[in-house]
Amino acid sequence: MPTDSARLHAVFDLAMRIGEGLLTNGAAASEVTATVLRVTSSSGLRNVSVQVTFNEVTISYLADESAMPFTRVRSASARVQDFDRLAAFEDISHQYLAGELSLDEARRRASAIPQRPPLYRLALVVAGFAVMGGAAALGFGAGSLVVLAATLAAGLLIAAGELLARWNIPLFYSQFLGGFVAVGVAVLVALIDPSVNSSIVVVSCIIVQLAGLSSISAVQDAVTGWYVTAAGRILETLMLTVGIVAGVRAGLMLAVAIGADISVTAAMPLTLTTVVVVIISGLGMGLGYGVGTQTPARLLLTASLVAAGSGLVAHLLAGVGLDRPVAVGVSAFASGLIATALADRVRAPSLVFVMAGVIPLVPGSRIYRGLLGLGDDLQVGVAELLGAGEVAVSIAAGVVLGQLLAARIMPYFRRSGIAYTPAISSPFTTLRRRRLSLGSRSMRRRHGAPVIEASTMTGEMTALSPAMFEDPSLLDDLEPPPDLEDGPRRRPTDEETP
Repeated sequence: MPTDSARLHAVFDLAMRIGEGLLTNGAAASEVTATVLRVTSSSGLRNVSVQVTFNEVTISYLADESAMPFTRVRSASARVQDFDRLAAFEDISHQYLAGELSLDEARRRASAIPQRPPLYRLALVVAGFAVMGGAAALGFGAGSLVVLAATLAAGLLIAAGELLARWNIPLFYSQFLGGFVAVGVAVLVALIDPSVNSSIVVVSCIIVQLAGLSSISAVQDAVTGWYVTAAGRILETLMLTVGIVAGVRAGLMLAVAIGADISVTAAMPLTLTTVVVVIISGLGMGLGYGVGTQTPARLLLTASLVAAGSGLVAHLLAGVGLDRPVAVGVSAFASGLIATALADRVRAPSLVFVMAGVIPLVPGSRIYRGLLGLGDDLQVGVAELLGAGEVAVSIAAGVVLGQLLAARIMPYFRRSGIAYTPAISSPFTTLRRRRLSLGSRSMRRRHGAPVIEASTMTGEMTALSPAMFEDPSLLDDLEPPPDLEDGPRRRPTDEETP
């Protein structure tokens, strides 16, 4: 398709804005790349190469062998948890691919997303995470005093983190302060009522702080071959976790100095007779996390149900004797499978439901027991922390496997021709020559109408806007399918065009 300079800049601008928006809001590198390639290929551009790193998106276009390459690089801003904006960027990409938005309108909407006000005000965000902390404490069998203290501590650490962020203080120090605040509130609870298990306050706050880390996307990038991006995200996760550890250790030193006992004094897991409590806790955690991460209101209930179901499955599996890593791995796998299916069904980012399903599985209690062990018995403490790491890897690997499987199954049940969430694939640099595949792999007939599959980063790029088929002359620039390479070129028949 002939492309002038102005249109090339416009397509690249749209692709870069969408790619940056997805990367900034936590999407994996494979999903960012797939979406950017969809946008460029649906605009008729061939010979496009996309590279995504931890904080950059690079797109390069080569018109032909004698032309100068056109390359643009865009740095991603600080990573945030704003699922409303993530959903908005995915909406734009989907509507553009489906031919519902023109290029200029898609660019206008994409440029307006970062400037629009948050869906929920700061006070509501703090309240959401506070509810999440209280619900986590309830899930560990805490009484009213501990639940109230955990709610207060979670709200305080989130508010303090927002304040430090406005002062441009690195997130590491916010994590440190959050860990220290959590122990401080637990010390107050222990002084008020020494008989309660005040350590649950610290565990709940650890879960709230760890819920915002990009460990899931990091493992997804590592599993799918995006090692540079995965290394950056893993290092970020480790540094922020170290910040929590340092803050908690500092708080524990203060607790020892004043003689307060906030050690683990009760069994953290619940029994099978407390299934109702687990469900209520999961619903509260999912709802609080959804509000705190700007999840659109229409998705809050679904995300809460996913969180409750995930926590319940892990609880039941652990109750019948499975090791905790196995139990959470199976639950995470189910969450990834369901989240991807729900995303395509309700037209929403799968990350919303994935993160909701992960929250009840975070190994906050093992991390805290490990920190306590570091001060008493180094070997025991290290063993507990390694166990927490094993659980974390099981969670991430289970989620990614569920997404991979769902990504292969969903095309056979999809209601529309273009997937809402890109399939998870390995790194892919586009081939210099593309073909418009009109065979069974690229165009499947559903309910009597042919459907154009979106790009899944395979050797064929078939994410073409339906608008291109309205004018058959636009297809002259594309090569025929492989089975017709040696024969005469032909236009698609009426049965092959939508």
